[in-house]
Amino acid sequence: MLKKFEKEIEYCTYCPKMCKFSCPVGNATARETATPWGRMSILYLAKKGQKNWDRELAALVELCLTCMICREYCEHRNDVAAAMLAARAESISRGIVTKEVESFRAFFSKHDNPMGDDLHAHLQSHLASKYFVKEAQVVYFSGCSAIYQSPQNIADTFKIFEALGIDYVGAYPGKIQCCGAPLRFLGLEKEFVEHAKKVYRQLGRYKVIISGCPSCVYEFKAVYPEFDLKLTPRVYHITEFLWPFFQQGKVQIKRQYPKSVMYHDPCYLGRYLDIYEAPRKIIDEVCREQLIEFSWNRKSSYCCGGGGGLPITYPDVAKTVVQKRLAEFMEKKDAVLATACPSCQRHFSKHSSGIEILDVTNLVAWALEV
Repeated sequence: MLKKFEKEIEYCTYCPKMCKFSCPVGNATARETATPWGRMSILYLAKKGQKNWDRELAALVELCLTCMICREYCEHRNDVAAAMLAARAESISRGIVTKEVESFRAFFSKHDNPMGDDLHAHLQSHLASKYFVKEAQVVYFSGCSAIYQSPQNIADTFKIFEALGIDYVGAYPGKIQCCGAPLRFLGLEKEFVEHAKKVYRQLGRYKVIISGCPSCVYEFKAVYPEFDLKLTPRVYHITEFLWPFFQQGKVQIKRQYPKSVMYHDPCYLGRYLDIYEAPRKIIDEVCREQLIEFSWNRKSSYCCGGGGGLPITYPDVAKTVVQKRLAEFMEKKDAVLATACPSCQRHFSKHSSGIEILDVTNLVAWALEV
């Protein structure tokens, strides 16, 4: 599994730690071994037979958000995140499983999602039956985080569709409402493939797939095909789908959002899918005040701490990361924190109080008075 990353592992090992300052996990733990250099160096020693592949190593490679910010400061564009995921899968294949991952595997297997609820029933309780159009060829895949934590995003999305006269998008009616990304993040590759096949059998008939979850979009576009599960190439994040309607003058804004908005770039929407402009342009259209940027934004956006399975394996580290991200936002008075990822929204909400955290779709729905 790690053979394809031999060059990256060696390059990182002999690198003078040029990306060290950017790693959220390294900064949160203040441990050399938790930096990209440290983790890759340990893998190098294991490859050379100078370090046993044990539970300690398995736990170490879990100390990664897969946020990929380190790659932005790497001259060789080393994909440390992919190497960490491969190392996690390698640990599982060797039968070395941390208790956190073992517990999650059992929980996910029981519920077919990481939340534990009947997400299909939960979605139906928040969305009118008229939106579940069986013959639709364009589908909106809500994803587990939005259904469980931010159902208003989904309701607002369909209100936007209705306001724009978009009557050809149906809500995904399948029983399984999770793309399986959390399994892959934790190295549970076999379980991920089995789960993905179930989703693929339901999603395979659609000509267009839309989602408000960047992780779902990335899995469907980039990861599923790696396992010969080739869905339509027309997979879009909701901001990517909506922006052309603004460009074509089809969005009639009835009121502009009055508060200042500070936008957080989700890692998977930005560095993985390269979608930076659409959410910003939409925010500019629907808000009265000029968008506020974090000092670390776009390709250099600092992770919210909610990715890569870290809240499952190292919740305290994930909390420290999100607190660092929120610290800059807290300096702004009377601002709203906006993002375009339900997982980011969920993680921000979990570790803050008295902060208004919105999705881009919430802002659009407000501007359309729907």
